[in-house]
Amino acid sequence: MQPKHYITAHWAFIVLSMTALLFAAGALRAQIATGAADVLDAGEAIQDMAFFSAGDLTVTVKSTDDVFAAGGDVSIRDAQADHMIVAGGDVSVVEVAFHDLIAAGGDLNFVSGVVTDDLVAAGGDLSVEPQFKINGSAMLSGGEVTVDSAIGAELRAAAARLRLNANVKGDAHLIGEDVEIGPNVVIGGDLRYRARQFNMDPSVMVTGEIIELEPATPPDVERWGVQAAAALAAFAFAFVIGMAVLVIVIALALPGLMNSAADMIRTKPLKTLGLGFIVIAAAPVVIAILFATVLGIPTALLIGAIYLAAAPLAIAAFIYYVGMMARGIVSNPVDVPPSAAARGAWSALAAILLVLVGLIPIAGGFFWLIAYTIGMGAIMTRGGKALAFSQAPA
Repeated sequence: MQPKHYITAHWAFIVLSMTALLFAAGALRAQIATGAADVLDAGEAIQDMAFFSAGDLTVTVKSTDDVFAAGGDVSIRDAQADHMIVAGGDVSVVEVAFHDLIAAGGDLNFVSGVVTDDLVAAGGDLSVEPQFKINGSAMLSGGEVTVDSAIGAELRAAAARLRLNANVKGDAHLIGEDVEIGPNVVIGGDLRYRARQFNMDPSVMVTGEIIELEPATPPDVERWGVQAAAALAAFAFAFVIGMAVLVIVIALALPGLMNSAADMIRTKPLKTLGLGFIVIAAAPVVIAILFATVLGIPTALLIGAIYLAAAPLAIAAFIYYVGMMARGIVSNPVDVPPSAAARGAWSALAAILLVLVGLIPIAGGFFWLIAYTIGMGAIMTRGGKALAFSQAPA
């Protein structure tokens, strides 16, 4: 069985405001458009970069620069951009024109439009329909991937169930449990595949070689396997202890911030995830732009310092949220303020459990990315007020 779904920021707006003021002072005309809400219809013509986040998001923006979008359900229709970067639960793309498209989500449906260069996409179910044109390469990954549109260059696809029903101008690299190539498909280069079940219609034409890839077997596994496992176990133990101590210290030292961030995650999870995505995507771009100007270097260093300082707080906020939710289930309601001992104990327990979950290959890394993104959204949204005004609860 393959899984079906994998499954306005305070400091972010300060960063964007400082950037806008700096550019105005330097007689530059760069603009950054933003939007965040539970439901948002982002439809406008802009000349520069844009960031949008909502639980239910519709994007019809036309931009000559890059566009970032995140939400629960994301519909991109009649939109234009240089680079389009989107993440959501369900993502549909209709009548668009992008230079590059990068997408991640539960269900991804590319219906119509054109990508003049590359498409990079990962999701639970992923479909590329015949009216969606890809002039460059495509890198696709998911539980179930169906490609019904011609690929203008190289295709690299990996899925539990993979279906290719369209021509590929370059090489095709196909990996999956069940791989099928439909009738009359023409592959203009080599076909390389690895699959437990592989079905290729007799009418398929391959210009280059057809190569079945063997499972990669590392040399001398028995010799270094035990040492690698021991080293990983030692690292995991040290990481678990260090993370638990860090979260306990933050939970005891900054109770107002942790409680406020946890409340944000609990009441508005999708909005928090979207805001975190915007902050994580925007910060490196803003820092790079500021470094390009002489006047912007001090501001870039300040933003970088804030971003680095927020990173451990973001992880701690998510772990604290999990700990408090567990506490509410086991003993007390979530809305009852925890004591100092409860904050420390439940945070430490959550840290240990979540670090162990994070050690799971592939899925663990994805889990920590989501946790970091959600935590960053909560910290950047609630951080300023919580740090300035809140006091430790009794």
